[in-house]
Amino acid sequence: MMQDTDSASLPLRDIHLPDPVSLWPLASGWWILMIFFFIFVLSTIHLIRRYRNHKISALYLAKQELERIKTDFSISQNKSNLIKELSELIRRLSISVFPRKESAGLTGEEWLKFLDQYSNNNEFGNGIGRVLIEAPYQANPRFDSNELIALISTLVDKFGERKDDKK
Repeated sequence: MMQDTDSASLPLRDIHLPDPVSLWPLASGWWILMIFFFIFVLSTIHLIRRYRNHKISALYLAKQELERIKTDFSISQNKSNLIKELSELIRRLSISVFPRKESAGLTGEEWLKFLDQYSNNNEFGNGIGRVLIEAPYQANPRFDSNELIALISTLVDKFGERKDDKK
């Protein structure tokens, strides 16, 4: 049998709602997402710096190579070898500084015009720089080696200025 009891006399408590959901502490998925985002940002910054340092290091290495070429020439006085090494140096540097399409396929007069354009003078097309395309076909090339080395040094510096302008 059931007894009728008054609802007020029952030992019941009020309904308690759960605490509202807070943003803190974050769920583990959000922590993982933040870590991946942080790694992505750091790796992007690293790659950008690496790319810029590579461009800068090409210029630095070109200057070191030019000094080595000067030293070797002062010892050997081999003008054919000097022309070959200087030509290779400015070719490699131009491919490093400029887009490959712009300088890699140039030869002869086009190559000299390209060098004149970026050196802001006509020393390659009409001056001592012509020896770069003429001397490889001569058995005993005759030219002022100091003037050519100075011209190439100036060109390397101009390439460096161009790199600074791109930043």
